[in-house]
Amino acid sequence: MDLFTRDELRRLAELQDDLCISVYMPTHRFRSDWSQNTTRFKNLLRDVRDQLRDQGRRESEIDAVLEEARQLLDRPGFWRGLSEGLAAFITPQSSDFYRLPLPFDEVAIVEDRFHLKPLFPLIATNRRFYLLALSQNDVRLYQGTHQAISEVEAAEIPSDIVTAVQQYEEPPEQGLQSHTQRQASTPDGAQESNQMQHGHGSSEDQSREPKDQIKRFFRRINDSVVDYIGGEEVPLVLAGVSEYLPVYEAVNSYSHLVDHDIVSGNPEHLELSELHEKAWSVVESVLTERQQEELERFEDLYFQNEELASDDFHEIIPACAYGRVEALFVPMGQYRWGRFDPDTNTVEVHESQQPGDGDLLNYAALQSYLNAATVHVLQPQDMPGGRDVAATFRYPADVKATETG
Repeated sequence: MDLFTRDELRRLAELQDDLCISVYMPTHRFRSDWSQNTTRFKNLLRDVRDQLRDQGRRESEIDAVLEEARQLLDRPGFWRGLSEGLAAFITPQSSDFYRLPLPFDEVAIVEDRFHLKPLFPLIATNRRFYLLALSQNDVRLYQGTHQAISEVEAAEIPSDIVTAVQQYEEPPEQGLQSHTQRQASTPDGAQESNQMQHGHGSSEDQSREPKDQIKRFFRRINDSVVDYIGGEEVPLVLAGVSEYLPVYEAVNSYSHLVDHDIVSGNPEHLELSELHEKAWSVVESVLTERQQEELERFEDLYFQNEELASDDFHEIIPACAYGRVEALFVPMGQYRWGRFDPDTNTVEVHESQQPGDGDLLNYAALQSYLNAATVHVLQPQDMPGGRDVAATFRYPADVKATETG
């Protein structure tokens, strides 16, 4: 399974080419259904080929751009490592393929930029969470959505207590022991007795050593977690045995750790599907509450200050392009075909796709994301007031960005 990050989305979002091919499909993970995956992918490539022919592309050009994708059909190993969905992004210069924990709708789109809106549930704060599974012999960080969970293998997190403790400097009390033991060879017996008292410490000090070790272990894990996800606002759920969790909470510095809601028990004894189910039962209410707060904020602004909220497509698209949008709401699995002309600041919307059209909802989501707005990709029934699109703004339309504080 491949990990898709916010940086990866940004890289794809910033890439524009005369020819950008986006392919999405749901996939089967079980051996008995593997043949359906290759059949579906072959059909989607045929759809892409037809679209390219309609654009007047030569057969030799089409063969060249689709060659790497076609070669996947002859690589059984690739199809054995699938998750819930496959996404492919192809230009004449590059081909990227992602096996992701999200069951995409089957679609093939050819534009001058990639169609990335289906990926937003993987990176949007209202759809995503992290799970930190803690045990003394195994530590893993997972990234999850409602649909699935996968391990974050790129995070450099110590996997066991020995590895973690070795990365810390020698604790002060150990340094004192070493110092006094070197003096113990002197002939002064009284001095030797005194050194034993101060150097080795009391039995109570020794009984605290395992807990101190665990704390140092968890502090190192916390540092690694913060290094990896510290710039995000995504909930982090803990999983582990009851005596470990309060110790980790005491050293945690990630501000979005979910308080008190934990997955109890040794995570080493849980199947991945069971771990995901337990984690989602904890985090679902947190994500729902955050999303509801954003929806209520839109409604409040829409009815109290119409300059800071809108459901007008012709206002929202330019606002996305120029960085005015603070939060954007777009429906999942829907398209609005048309084009935006930045020179005239006008938006054309068509009932069906016409030559030169792109999905304006995709354009809005990408531009908002690149301009550091919050993007909510929601089920149509969860859109604010059932609207087709909605947004809150950082400033009114007649105020320039440079004038805002």
